[in-house]
Amino acid sequence: MKNKEMNMSINIQTERLILREFTKEDTVDLHEICSETYILKWMPDWEVPFEIREKWIEWVRSKYITSTRENIRMMLGIVLKESGKLIGMVGVGNKEEVNNEIEIAYFITEKMSGKGYVSEAVQAMSKWIFKTFDIDYLIAIVELDNYSSQRVVEKCGFTKIGKRMILNSGESEEKPFYYYKLLNNRKQIM
Repeated sequence: MKNKEMNMSINIQTERLILREFTKEDTVDLHEICSETYILKWMPDWEVPFEIREKWIEWVRSKYITSTRENIRMMLGIVLKESGKLIGMVGVGNKEEVNNEIEIAYFITEKMSGKGYVSEAVQAMSKWIFKTFDIDYLIAIVELDNYSSQRVVEKCGFTKIGKRMILNSGESEEKPFYYYKLLNNRKQIM
């Protein structure tokens, strides 16, 4: 069953941000952000040619209308309200490498890091996903030395459950990640 809200444009507003659907016009800015050493350190598989980035945006756009509770892929641009400038991405999707659980992922340009924007985006996205898709929980996997990302998920209420060995996309060998979980407050499960 498709969610009826998916026929509308997604536009989640916070105090300082707008989380919105990617558009073709975002390709240049997104490609520039994803090419930063700051991003590629944690996401080496995001180093792709511009043409692949264009195709990725097309693919993501197709998921806005086809995502369901059982198969979510929802990637949104993080945009500054004040300027309208794209500064990053927040998204959720089934993570094959972790029993197909629904993971939240995010990144932001280094120029805007340390200002609380990612935490603001993760909190807003988590609330919207819980309400829109009525899922039980979200997970986050974070590399052991990615301290800023650990602070983000902990600030957003995720609980560190433990470590997991994961063969992450773009990697050739399993390595340890912290495994976090955020429960939907309306659900009484673990």
